[in-house]
Amino acid sequence: MKALTTFLLLILSAWAWADNHASVTVGRFVQAQGEADILYGDEYGARMRAVRDAIQNASMQASANVRSSQVMENGRLTVDYVRINSAAQVTDVEVVTESVDGDTFRVSIDARVSESQMCANHVVNDFAKSVAVTSFALEKPTDTTLGHLGAVDRSLPSHLVNELNGRGGVRALNASYLMMYPSIPTAPTRVSTRNTLTRAVDTARDLGVQFVVSGVVRDLGMQTVDRQRDNNAGLLAVLTQPGRVQQRHLVLDLYVHDGYSGALVAQSRYSAQGVWDFRSNERVGFATPKFFASDFGRSVDLLFDQVVQDIYATVECQPFMANIAQVNGQTIMIKMGAESGLRPGDHLSVYRTSTFFDREQQDYTQLTDTQLVARVTQVQPHFAVAELPIQVERLNVQPDDVVIAW
Repeated sequence: MKALTTFLLLILSAWAWADNHASVTVGRFVQAQGEADILYGDEYGARMRAVRDAIQNASMQASANVRSSQVMENGRLTVDYVRINSAAQVTDVEVVTESVDGDTFRVSIDARVSESQMCANHVVNDFAKSVAVTSFALEKPTDTTLGHLGAVDRSLPSHLVNELNGRGGVRALNASYLMMYPSIPTAPTRVSTRNTLTRAVDTARDLGVQFVVSGVVRDLGMQTVDRQRDNNAGLLAVLTQPGRVQQRHLVLDLYVHDGYSGALVAQSRYSAQGVWDFRSNERVGFATPKFFASDFGRSVDLLFDQVVQDIYATVECQPFMANIAQVNGQTIMIKMGAESGLRPGDHLSVYRTSTFFDREQQDYTQLTDTQLVARVTQVQPHFAVAELPIQVERLNVQPDDVVIAW
């Protein structure tokens, strides 16, 4: 009887785990409504904005976090602030009904929402975001002497480019020839031309990509350790190879900058260590097959997997963006093409770019939604042509403005 009871409990536990697991990964279907104003007679653009509004409402039904704060002065309410955000991702969107009521476009959708997703309130598209990976500066060049690892500044970004291109949704470009930071010890902080401190990089805006990945190798040195105290060595290694061994360390700082503003959007530090059992004069090279066959190389390979995963997670949650290269009447030319996944019939929102300055005359880039939607009509490998519902002069759309796909 006791065995039967235990067996039933195990089955119930398995069912409960499966049910909870399914609710996280599969989510549930909800119905939501959205609406948008029809501008410039563009009903399709209004339809897109209405669907986006409905998607936001659907995500709020699944998981809404509310923050509120109130400030009282002399018994009077002076500040009343409420912020609502969602931690849900919306997929499998289907428009059930749509209608036009005067100058308003209304839609009703069915959608699947999943709580606790990485990109909350985000609908994944198939466009590949462009990422340039620049040189990884070495803070202590003498660390590379043993093993002849002096090419780490270019070998490391080249390896990351290959790994990133093996994933969908990212188009990685090798810019390992480019050194981003004039002062390595203080990177990514630098002194601007106006003697102010900043973590923005102007060079990132000149590469013509959406994101720029860079970094600094802080440590690649050696240390002699007692093998019995080395956690990376197994029991067999301890018994068969007693004594002291050479252990190598890698400490890496990673930076991700926005390619349109130059602002720093992500920063992380990574470290790995392992036994370095090569001869002192042996030519190994960084990120070579011989390098990855060592204990230290295997640790670094696992570290790179985490780095690539973090880069991918950072760019995946951002919308697809591309510059406008030319404007002519109702036609615009976009600096992204088939290699980014654009196809005829795709629709992109048009944003104006402008620059404003703070009191120190530091410039910042601002994006303003024009409420226009451009329809892609022609796609080439490196550029695309799209049509607008009105003449570009009406809203002063210019080259270097951007299109965005949410």
